[in-house]
Amino acid sequence: MWINLFLVFFIFCILAGSNYILNDIKDIEKDRLHPKKKFRPIAAGILPKKQALFISFAIMLLSLVSAFVISPMVGLAGLFYLINSMLYSAYFKNYAIVDAIFIAIGFVIRAVVGCLAIKVIISPWLILCVFLLALVLAFGKRRNELLVAKDSRKCLSEYNVSLSESLLNLSVSTLLMSYALYTVSVNSSMMLTLPFAFFGIFRYVQMVHLNNFGGETELILLDRQFIFNLLCWVFLIIFVLYGGVV
Repeated sequence: MWINLFLVFFIFCILAGSNYILNDIKDIEKDRLHPKKKFRPIAAGILPKKQALFISFAIMLLSLVSAFVISPMVGLAGLFYLINSMLYSAYFKNYAIVDAIFIAIGFVIRAVVGCLAIKVIISPWLILCVFLLALVLAFGKRRNELLVAKDSRKCLSEYNVSLSESLLNLSVSTLLMSYALYTVSVNSSMMLTLPFAFFGIFRYVQMVHLNNFGGETELILLDRQFIFNLLCWVFLIIFVLYGGVV
């Protein structure tokens, strides 16, 4: 199971990367207006567009073929993920709110394919919570872009900072409520994880507002408070689910 999971993880990293290359080629002029994206290889002129296009299609084909070799269902999920990503990049990224929904669908597909890789039942709670978490991240990013590079994305004209914060807060509230209902549905002991789940999300929101952090969400993995809380949350889940706690 671990081998299959690692292979699928690696394949989807490559598949996502192929689409990111296409997106960077398409948005080359807009990226050059962004204070950080302008340093990306394609926008900066380090990587020629023709070479980048060849690399994108080559690794896209390689990853899709590999996905179908592992399992037809994994291959179909990979194809659906690619179609969703391309539709987003080509069209739907230009429309406010719809852009965030397409991003969230991409996250859900990646979560679902993990279940397909190890052949376990796909929990509706997994789909719901991943979808809502992705909305939180997407609206946090939009808030950042409105403050640092308002002209870098077409859909930003249909957002403002107040709207992005309202949508962020609504997504956070719905996510935490959904996770709370999930813990009740599993067993009462899972409710012990609630304080850690709430702190993790609240910490993200705190950093979004205090440090305009949404544009580089991955940096939260360098935050000591978040990492310590995450480790406690993971340990507690393992203890509750596999330690005989009822």
